[in-house]
Amino acid sequence: MKFRIVPAAAVCALLLAARADAYVDCGNPRGPAENVTATKVRCGDARSFARKVADREITRSRRITLSRWRSYYAKVRHVRGKYDVRATRAGKVIRFQYRPRGSGGGCDPNYAGACLKPGVSDYDCDGGSGDGPYYTGYVEVVGDDHYDLDRDGDGVACEPY
Repeated sequence: MKFRIVPAAAVCALLLAARADAYVDCGNPRGPAENVTATKVRCGDARSFARKVADREITRSRRITLSRWRSYYAKVRHVRGKYDVRATRAGKVIRFQYRPRGSGGGCDPNYAGACLKPGVSDYDCDGGSGDGPYYTGYVEVVGDDHYDLDRDGDGVACEPY
């Protein structure tokens, strides 16, 4: 009987690959959510969750609690006119994208992640030293920063410190 010596790194890689959880493609539910994938969540549940979050048009990262669901933390990013959502709870992960129904309707198209009213005189960051009359929290600058909210020019305005 011949024995082969297997390097420890190869053994570790095999063990980690076996433990890694892969995303399962769950398809597109009715409505605005699309490209739903899930880890440790049944596809029917993942599609239902994605549909409910997209219907609420959640546009910023935060904790989400839906009826008959435990609380998930949703990391939300605005990418090319859509919102990319990655919701996690323990080892469970649900990912999807959605395009808001009112895209470009009543919000300033130069900002994403919050709906700033177009054509108003001034916006300032919540908790800052500005005098308003309108205030916003975290928001991404995706066009012209005509309210001068992104002081450091990195594309993210009203960043929490």
